[in-house]
Amino acid sequence: MRKNVTRALFAALAILVAAPAFADGPGTAGPDVAAPPVRAAPVQPAPAQTQPQPTAEPAAAPAAGRSGLIPLNGDELTINVPNGYRLYSAEEAYAFLQRNSAAAPSGTVLGLLAPANTDVRANNVWATVISYDAVGYVQAETASGLSDANLETQTRDARVAQNKPFEGFAVMPAFVGEGTPQVVWAERTAAPGGAQGKDFRHELKLLGRYGVATMTSIGSADQMPAIEAAAADMQNMLSFPAGRTHADFQAASDTVSAYSVPGLVTGVAAETQALAETAGSGGEAQTAFGGLAGYFPGSHWASSCLRALAT
Repeated sequence: MRKNVTRALFAALAILVAAPAFADGPGTAGPDVAAPPVRAAPVQPAPAQTQPQPTAEPAAAPAAGRSGLIPLNGDELTINVPNGYRLYSAEEAYAFLQRNSAAAPSGTVLGLLAPANTDVRANNVWATVISYDAVGYVQAETASGLSDANLETQTRDARVAQNKPFEGFAVMPAFVGEGTPQVVWAERTAAPGGAQGKDFRHELKLLGRYGVATMTSIGSADQMPAIEAAAADMQNMLSFPAGRTHADFQAASDTVSAYSVPGLVTGVAAETQALAETAGSGGEAQTAFGGLAGYFPGSHWASSCLRALAT
């Protein structure tokens, strides 16, 4: 019996000791509601990797042109560009020639002239290349050779040798002797409507004391009226300064050009033509303009040299 009493005491003691473990602490127990489930915080997606956008190429600046009174090639020439036109650099002139597969004029390219509202870098425009060729004094008297019936044939043959296209004259060469002597003509450089585009070339050459200034307008045949109308304005823009005009020629000291006026059209020097004719005929060198000696007034030295070369 004592064992039973002892067990009862231990059991009661165990209940007293375990009771605090089941207590919920001080305060009133809340309603019998299940606690809300614990949810993890939503994971924010990582920001998308932004691909670097290619930087746009800056637009090319338009060609910078000038107007007003502008000296060219030192003091050899002067151009007075009115507000309706702009003169661009020689670099722009060469770029224009390259874009249009056009041959550069002989001599030194000095600039590009165009109406002020023209984008000279566009593909469908015409413009005028300004150049100067120090070939000496071209005698105005030789202009009579422009009436030669064979001039177009001679020009065609010359263009073949020069590797330049030539479909014929669009405007026959003509010489104007008043004021600054000049020769003007136009060529068809491709068949009309051809794929080349620029098939018209207008040439205006002004004669000076020491050389020839040239305005070469390049465009298409349908731009011919606009080019010819502008040529009337352009011919008055270029001028030689005092002392360098055609009228300032000094026979005793100045160099007479090997080119005649027709030679400016064909691009063949008179002495070259004379030698070719001599080789074909076996006689003394002569040209349609009186022989090479006629280009060196009062000089028998030129004739002697030419005869020596021809033998």
